[in-house]
Amino acid sequence: MNSPAIVLPSQLAAAAHDLRLARQGLEQTLTFVREQAQPWALSGLNKAVDDPYIIGKFGDLQIRVDVAEALYQRAEHFVGTAAQTQVATAEAVIASADALQAVGNVQQELTGSRPAWPSLEGREPLRWQYQMIGNHRLNGVVPPQLKE
Repeated sequence: MNSPAIVLPSQLAAAAHDLRLARQGLEQTLTFVREQAQPWALSGLNKAVDDPYIIGKFGDLQIRVDVAEALYQRAEHFVGTAAQTQVATAEAVIASADALQAVGNVQQELTGSRPAWPSLEGREPLRWQYQMIGNHRLNGVVPPQLKE
């Protein structure tokens, strides 16, 4: 039976929150590198924005944020079985968390600081999301949240 996406507001809200923070962190880091960062002294470069390593970091981050956004949009409008919807939502949660973590790591690396993000207390551990997705894809197992 296919039906409109079941309501998973807390998981989708967590994904949206992480995605929003990832975008903000990416913009803050871009601004810092453009306006304040100095190139590595031995690089021979005049500006940090010309460093191929830094350019590559921003390319990677942009891809991660874009993938998270696409998976979030997919989950938000997903139509399928409850199990398929749960898997799509878990994929969005993981991608958003991954994007946020990657942005935070690069922000620390390039700016020397990382914002204090709110506590993630009360969320399901991501390792459970990976296991649920893998077990559904590999073995066709219905996510435990949907079992009666």
